[in-house]
Amino acid sequence: MSLVKHSLPSCILAVVALTTACGAEPEPASDPPRVATRAAAPAPAGQVQDLASTDGSLLVRVPIEAQQGRDFATYWVPEIRDAAGLVLLRDELGFPARFNVYWAWDGQQRLWLYNTDDGTVWVYAAAASGWARQPWERGSGQEPPPEIRARLARAP
Repeated sequence: MSLVKHSLPSCILAVVALTTACGAEPEPASDPPRVATRAAAPAPAGQVQDLASTDGSLLVRVPIEAQQGRDFATYWVPEIRDAAGLVLLRDELGFPARFNVYWAWDGQQRLWLYNTDDGTVWVYAAAASGWARQPWERGSGQEPPPEIRARLARAP
């Protein structure tokens, strides 16, 4: 029996030759993490779809939809539905999707929506004639829910 001395480079070559002969492939380098797209990422706070009102009787969904013949290609389109799924309001006017909007319910079942384009806050409230959208004015006596107040505090 004889001892065979191998140098380190020849040992590495032997391992590579054996792996190739056995059909094994080397492990690929791991890819760098990818940035998630808007559609694939979990909704940020204030943009949760099918957000239930405080008493659970209403849901809001604000999808981004393509709209032909308008200034921008896509718009956030607020929809308020009852618990059975019946659409109570669909705001076709919407908000340009090149900006962000954030929404929250208050204790009176009103939907508040903050538009980052111009810093406007909108209130959607049920009335005898149906749902209506109106701009919120500071000092009006109505206070936005905490989620909207937090956005306003961060606004420039």
